[in-house]
Order: sequence, then structure tokens, then C-alpha cells
Amino acid sequence: MTVTKIRTIVAATDFSPGAVAAVERAVQLAQTHGAALHLLHAFDVDAWRSLRSVFNIHRLTSDPPQDLQMQQRLVEEAATLATKSGLEVEAHFGVGTPAKVIDVYAKAHNASLIVFGARAEEGVLGVGGTAAKLVHLPVCPVMIVRSGGARPHDKVMSAVDLRDVSVRAAGFAVALMPSAHHHLVFAVDPALDRALWLGELGQVDIGLRESVRIRANRELQRRVLDLAAQARLPIEAEVIDDVPARGLVVRAWSLPADCVVVGHHGQGPLEESLLGNMAQHLMHHTTCDALIVP
Repeated sequence: MTVTKIRTIVAATDFSPGAVAAVERAVQLAQTHGAALHLLHAFDVDAWRSLRSVFNIHRLTSDPPQDLQMQQRLVEEAATLATKSGLEVEAHFGVGTPAKVIDVYAKAHNASLIVFGARAEEGVLGVGGTAAKLVHLPVCPVMIVRSGGARPHDKVMSAVDLRDVSVRAAGFAVALMPSAHHHLVFAVDPALDRALWLGELGQVDIGLRESVRIRANRELQRRVLDLAAQARLPIEAEVIDDVPARGLVVRAWSLPADCVVVGHHGQGPLEESLLGNMAQHLMHHTTCDALIVP
């Protein structure tokens, strides 16, 4: 398996508490991989105009323009981070909606990873609108950060199936977080058992279901061997009997995982019904960081 090189990490910031946590995580990952860190702020003109309509217009216009204030603040933060971390840190300022600015910038700079704050309070389910939109932009992997602190992730759970994208996601997670305990989890829907009892599946389907179980165990063990060279600790793999949407959330909680990983199959009706929808589900129903890999 090809070793993933993490060369450029883009940390999006609006200077909120969630963004501070995201930047802390981005710094930790950049130090781990010796990657360049790009600090990116998107100035949303429409949002600023809305604020001006609410607050005292005379006071707002007596200070330096808000975009210039944000640019200066971004440059100062980048310089401070570079001094403290020893990293190569660049500051970039964009105008437009955050998701669009991040998407365009990541493409232009061949980003290896985008790190973004969830906006929700620590320990609270759900993510903000920009984070949700980023999942549907398959530029590069996106990490949604929920908790502050620069300690490396300890327990990482990857949701896998027999599709290549989920295996690629698990591989990227191991490369990104090589010193974590990695758990590969495959969920088999027990609804198939009920269908068997009710005679709703034919013999061909029964054979397929048994084949899925056998293949899942075999493939998981083979993937563990492939990934072992990149990991510093043994990788665990398991097949669980549960509805995937519920079983994966429960397993992440019971580990407990501090990061969940899922492959995103893309956009469109077919993909939305597969793991693209699962990516959204895990983002909204877990309280740990989430890594979405296209």
C-alpha cells in the first residue's frame, strides 16, 4: 500500500472557539508530518452587511474596515503560530462564503487535508452548516474538530465496508494518525436475518449474505496486514451485527473513539444512499472529531 504523504494542511479559522480548537489540531498534525500549515480566513461580505444593518453604523465605520482588521489579525496569528511551533505557516485571506473559499483554495494549493471547527459546543451533537457543506466537496480529506487541545488522537474508529473508498479512508487515517489505536468496524444489518426467517430472501441472496460475512472478515484481516506497516500500534478489526447508522455510533461511543473516520462516496442519488449519507450521520450523531475522506 502506498504511504500517504501529508504535505499541506489548510486550517480554516474565523477566530471563534471552535476555530481555535481546529487550528490547535492542525498545528499538531503539521508538526507530526513536517507539513506546511496554511491559515485561511473567509470574509463573508453578505454576513458583514447583515451585521452592519443591526449594529451602530457610525461606530462600525469609525474603525478600520472589518476586512482589513481580519487580515491583520490573521497575519499576526500566523506569525505567532510559526514562532511557537517552528512550522512554516502562511496566512491567506479570501472573500466569499466559507465553504466556497475553502474549496477553491484547497484545490489551488493541492491541500492534503482541510481542518475545520464543528461550531457546535464541545460534547454537543451536530455541526455547523459550513462543515456539512464541506463534506460534499470531494477536494481532499476534511477533519471536523470538536474538542480543543493539541494531544494526538488516541483511539480512531474507521467505518469500513467492502468498497474501495472506505478502505482508502482507513488507510489515510492510519497515515495521518500513525501513533493512535486504530479500529476498523464493519456493520452487518440484522434486518437480513429477519428477512431470512420470513423467507423473503431466496437461496442466491442467502448465499450472498453469507459471502458478505465471510468476505468482510477476510478483507478486514487483509487490510489490517496492509496497514500494519504504517501504524505504530496493532490495528483491530471487527464485524458487528447492527444497523450501520446505529451500530457505528454506539461502537464509537463505547471505545470511546476521539476520532471517527468514514469514506465519502460522492454526490448524487445513488451515492447519497450509501456512505455519503453515513458520513453525514456520523458527523451529526457523534461528539468526537470526524475525518471524512473522499
